[in-house]
Order: sequence, then structure tokens, then C-alpha cells
Amino acid sequence: MSSQGTSHGWISSAYTRFVYPVFERPACQGMGRRLRYYQGLERLSLEKNEALQWRALIRLLQSAYDSSGFYRQRFDRAGVHPSKIATPSDLQAIPPLTRDDIRNHLSEIRSQRFRTEELLPAATGGTTDTPVPIRRSVDSVREKAAIQWRFNAWAGHFPGNKVFYLWGARQDYSENPSWRWRLYDRHLMRRMYAPTSLFNEAVLESYRQMMNDFRPRIVYAYPTPLALFCEYLKSCGRPCHRPLSAICTAEPLLPSQRRIIEEVLGCPLFEHYGSREFGIIAANCEHRQGLHLNPAAAYVEGLPMPGCDVEGLQEILVTDLLNYGMPLIRYRINDCILPGATRVCPCGRGLPLIGRIEGRTTDVFRLANGDVVPGVALTNRVLQVCPGLKKTQVIQETMDDIRIRYVPGSGFDPSQLEMLTAKLRKFFPEQVNLTFEQVADIERERSGKTRFCISRVQDPSACRVQAIQR
Repeated sequence: MSSQGTSHGWISSAYTRFVYPVFERPACQGMGRRLRYYQGLERLSLEKNEALQWRALIRLLQSAYDSSGFYRQRFDRAGVHPSKIATPSDLQAIPPLTRDDIRNHLSEIRSQRFRTEELLPAATGGTTDTPVPIRRSVDSVREKAAIQWRFNAWAGHFPGNKVFYLWGARQDYSENPSWRWRLYDRHLMRRMYAPTSLFNEAVLESYRQMMNDFRPRIVYAYPTPLALFCEYLKSCGRPCHRPLSAICTAEPLLPSQRRIIEEVLGCPLFEHYGSREFGIIAANCEHRQGLHLNPAAAYVEGLPMPGCDVEGLQEILVTDLLNYGMPLIRYRINDCILPGATRVCPCGRGLPLIGRIEGRTTDVFRLANGDVVPGVALTNRVLQVCPGLKKTQVIQETMDDIRIRYVPGSGFDPSQLEMLTAKLRKFFPEQVNLTFEQVADIERERSGKTRFCISRVQDPSACRVQAIQR
């Protein structure tokens, strides 16, 4: 083994055994043991993993029935008892869980075997839907962190690696960090965040320089901002650090985006699929011929969607097999998948394979002053402002006109639109007209996709950010 490989292995081991368990509690306690367990599952056959998954599903259902008033009532009304569920088709008698269910029955869904203070707060994800609070057991958070790291390892991303985040989820980092936090984040945790809220020439050039100075092993990003960044790098012609690999998440990855990212960064691109509710659900392995599910973490069902333009499209329902503190059973996550031609991958891992994610999408907003606002940047900065709104959709009609469609919830107050306007003004200048339209619902399109941000100015795939001319 080379000295570089030896150094990399020592750093990864130190971070797994000491740094993360000490500084990233409670998520990383016992990380080494959990990583070994999930690595062992990869060596089992697909049939063995699915048998283990089914037993885990029945245990979860029984626990929910015994400890959650919401699920006991739901199962009884459906005439279902966990002990009588023998096949996947038996599950279909259980109604899907929705965000409205969580919003209206949070305390009843929670397992009475856990005290409220024992559960960690989180929130649902999504795009058009306003997030609602959920609770997670500490042990489930640790298991999900280990699964994330196993999927990361397939992309060559190991604990202790330098990571450059081109990131839109505001809650994951500090916009104005103290010097102590910068020291911790940059030098101990070895990560650097580049916000994706607004792109222009100066911002993209600063990110090029940041990446050159930081020299990350991994780039972790939302697909649309990363594709725009790579368009800039290609057109400017200036040198840019090339990472070992890149990982995209939070949006469906388009083939055109994959091509430009891999061409410019000169490295393989891996796709991860997950959500705030469940953590990571599926990921590319080194073959990148689909996404592997981890059957120990979640039970994923595909429901046919008749009438869609995409043949074979399925809506997915997800059951969390790890979070006993607040069970999420047959949860409607509002995403769609296309099954692959095979469930077996050349990598030999005994983890089932799906084709690709065909879910939530966002366009790119181009402004008259040349600035670009990736729609995905709004999902974590706008929706959470107004908890009284159930769903929101932002439509750019022209460069100077933006229409916001919204579905009011039970706690909606018209004054919340003023809060939403103030938040949107951080992205769109005063000369852009903002109009609001109340609607009964925001439906999926015939493609099966839910679109949060829609630009009618031009084809989003043609959006480009030009290089600084010097």
C-alpha cells in the first residue's frame, strides 16, 4: 500500500473511532460497529436481505400497533393485525400515511414507549409541501448515519475526507459562523459550505477559488447548482481543482447534468436519494447502473400511476424500519421511481436495485440583471417561513413577473404572505412583481413529477452562467 493510502486509512479510522463519536454526538456513537454490520449485509444474498427486511417490517408494525394509539386505531379500522400480515399485498389494506396525518396527529403517532424528551426533533422534507415536525429515536439517528457512511464509501468518500458542499439546505450550516465555528468546520471536520441561494459571475468565481484553495477529495452538491457551476468552469477556462468524486442529492439527476459535471470535474458522479424523514434511502454504487436500496433501513413500495406520460412510473411509499420512536408506515413521500430492468447489480452486493428517481423538480430563475437563482435554493429558505401554508409553488412568468400559488392550511393567516414576500425579496429585487394566487391544491403533472419552481422564461436546461471576461 502506498504511503498516501496508508495515511488515508489512518485518518479515516481516527475519525470513525474518535473524532466523530466525540464531536458529532449523538449521531456517531458506535459508528465503527454499525459500519461493520452494514458492510456485512452487503455480502449477503438479495434473498437473505429481503427475508431479514420482512421480519424487521413485521416487528415494526407490531411495535406500532402496541405502542401508538394512532396506528392501533388505523389498523383496527382497516381490519388488519400485524400477526396476520403474511405477504406484501396484505400491507395494502393499511392506508398510506400523509403529511396531514402527521400535522394533525403528531402526539398520537409517537410511540408511548418513548418520552417526548427522549426523541430528537426533525421535520418532513419535500418541495411544494410545507415541512411538519416529526420525532426520531436516538438509536435510529445513529443507524441512519452509519448507512449514509456506507453509501458514501461506494463513492470513495470516507470519514475525515475534505468535502466541498455546494449546498442549499440552510439548516445544515451557519451563514455567518464565528471564528470558532469556522475553525471547527474547516479544520477539524474538514468541510466547506458554498451557499446556492444566488449565482452570478462574482459568486461562481469565488467558489472556484475556494475549491482550489481547499482542494477537497469530494464535492457534495445539489445537481442543478453543481451543473451551473460546471458550466461556468467550462466557459471561463481557468484551472480548477479536480476531486476524486462528486455526489449529488436532493433533486433528480438529469442525464445532461451528469454529462457536464463529469466532463468538467473529470471524476465519476454518484447519485444519492434520501429525505429529511428517512435519511438516505438509495445510492449509486461504483457501476452506477441504478440505485441500491438498503433493505435494513426502509421498506419501499412502488404503486403504479396510471395516466402518467412516463410508462412504468411508480409512486413510492416508504416505511421506516429503524425509527421506533415515531413510526412512519407506508408514508407518502411524494416522489416517483422507474424500476430498473434488473434488481441485481454487477457489483454483487445483495441490495435491491431500482432504475432512477423521477420525483420533485425545480427550474432555474434567470433575472434581468444577469443573476441566476436555482429553484432548489428556495425549498429550504421559503417554505419554512409560513407554517400556515400546506403547499407552495413559485412560477416565473417573465423576468419581471413571479406568481406564487399556495394552499392555505388550518393555521394560515393572510399576514404570513408578508413574511413570505420579505423572504422572497432576498432573492428577487423590487422590480420583480410578486403576485399570490390561492388554490385548492397543487397537483402532480402528467409526467408524475411535483414541480415546486417553474420558469417559463426559457428551457431550464439551457440556462447558463457566463464566465467573467478578463
